[in-house]
Amino acid sequence: MKIRIAFSVVIVLCGFGAFAQERGGMLSKPAQAPRQIPGAKSFAHPAASECRAPITYVQDVGFEGIKTTAANWNAPAGGGEGGLFDKTPILTTRVKLGAGTCLDAHFSALVGSRQTYGVSSITMFQVTLTAAGTAAHRHMFGHYETPFGRPAPAVAIEAEKDVDEIGANFFQRVGTGPGDVPPGTYDVNVWWAGGPTTNGGAIGAAFVLKLYLR
Repeated sequence: MKIRIAFSVVIVLCGFGAFAQERGGMLSKPAQAPRQIPGAKSFAHPAASECRAPITYVQDVGFEGIKTTAANWNAPAGGGEGGLFDKTPILTTRVKLGAGTCLDAHFSALVGSRQTYGVSSITMFQVTLTAAGTAAHRHMFGHYETPFGRPAPAVAIEAEKDVDEIGANFFQRVGTGPGDVPPGTYDVNVWWAGGPTTNGGAIGAAFVLKLYLR
């Protein structure tokens, strides 16, 4: 009986290791077409984009306390574009976007390490625009489209000993061109989850989303 128990544990650990290794690094090109989560949709931006205009309005939202999530990309929780993030956004706010404008977003947060807090070794983030009253999440320009070969655009950070701070910039044109979103009212959501390199979720604090309308 003891031999069987030990053997079962080894099989589980080896299986998890193979699952994580299958993805390679975050920027590794998938050996085959990225795997879509059933029921989840993803949207691809053009490889290059730009937007120029003076700033007309600034809107901020934040949370200074500590937040945690048990979500991990190895067990998709259903949130965000691609369905791999926690279903509850860290931050959310609403904006009204007119034709020919551009929305800039800057996101920052303190992110805890696996060494100190026992979470995943890498934390994934995503900032989306969601047309009011829908669940059609569309990431803003500035994410990596297929991290670890999955169609769930993200930026990420691997905190070292205690915490590290992530800072990321995004923008989104409003119009009818390639990669644009149509004019309208949108919820701006920040999603997160532990990455697929190890098990565990994520921990963070001092979350800030700063929006500039141009």
